[in-house]
Amino acid sequence: MRASRATPPTSCDPPVVDYFPMSAVLTHGYRIEPHRKPVHTSSAASAAWPRVTFFSADWVLPSDQDATDSYHVILALSVIKWIHLEHRDAGLTTFFAKCSSSLKPGGYLVIELQTWDSYQKAIRPNHAPHFQETLKELQLRPETSFDSLLANHGLHLCASSDALPRRINVYQKA
Repeated sequence: MRASRATPPTSCDPPVVDYFPMSAVLTHGYRIEPHRKPVHTSSAASAAWPRVTFFSADWVLPSDQDATDSYHVILALSVIKWIHLEHRDAGLTTFFAKCSSSLKPGGYLVIELQTWDSYQKAIRPNHAPHFQETLKELQLRPETSFDSLLANHGLHLCASSDALPRRINVYQKA
């Protein structure tokens, strides 16, 4: 368990990482770094620990990273609505296609579905006024269109949860 408080690297600086808060250490013990010997685990602990990398990018726009990386899991939490409003239906389709092409076979796309009424609430006169016109143009709807759109890109719904305020759907690449 770890809260992500890492700043992305810039062209000049490496990423800055802020380790566990003391409350997490007291509750869960010390975090074991992959390059160190495990302190409180069995000798069978693997030296090749899984790595998690977080980065921020606009995945609708082409980049150098497009063809090179593939992932086991892609998280799209609280971003689908903003991608949709900023880049319209075509941009959302591009985003889902890129997620599919970037996943390894058997990989997962985890998305937080924001309902259509949350799209309507996002429209404010002093906040991105172009969203008002964009909203009128959108044909795809999170409640009705996304499952079939994702299936068209080889991503099939395998789990869903309403335990949080918004639905979380997990799609798996065939």
